[in-house]
Amino acid sequence: MRRWKTVIGAVVLAAAAALGDVGTAQAQPALVAAKDFSKPAIVILGYGLNDNGTMRPILRRRVLTGLTVAQFFPQSPIIVTGGNPRSGNTEAGQMRKMLTMLGFPGNRIIVEDKANSTVQNARFSVPLAKEAGTSGIILVTSSTHQDRADGNFADAGGNVLATVSYPDGNPTVNVVQFARDAMSPFLNIS
Repeated sequence: MRRWKTVIGAVVLAAAAALGDVGTAQAQPALVAAKDFSKPAIVILGYGLNDNGTMRPILRRRVLTGLTVAQFFPQSPIIVTGGNPRSGNTEAGQMRKMLTMLGFPGNRIIVEDKANSTVQNARFSVPLAKEAGTSGIILVTSSTHQDRADGNFADAGGNVLATVSYPDGNPTVNVVQFARDAMSPFLNIS
């Protein structure tokens, strides 16, 4: 069932991309303009590594979901974001390694490996997406993290086009990350 949700989400994104070129009536300014899916940055949010530096299942699912989305946008970069080193590995570094191992071109991967919270993922990734000349951001995260991530990226000035989330099924999974995110603006964590 989960696999179908990912496939359905990807098909919806592809349809949105195909329809993104359809203009809206200019005489009616009250209409919301269509989102521009011409070249979105696909931003995969990190998740804490195991103590030995390997990826947890939630992070592997995020990478596979991001890879699926990227197949529909061959002109788009993937930004992998997350620091929090364990045994010499960062979340972003491990995601990059997995993507390249699965055959994704390294020249389409942008690594942001300094962020220690979702707030920092947004603060550091939004400028990278803009520098890459993208039309906006498609976030890839877990379902319990989606609303907070959307808000953090919007607060950082990101043009969030869509969020693709993989159900993690356990709302308590992200409690520690939520606490870190809530405190990071006050602690000036860079």
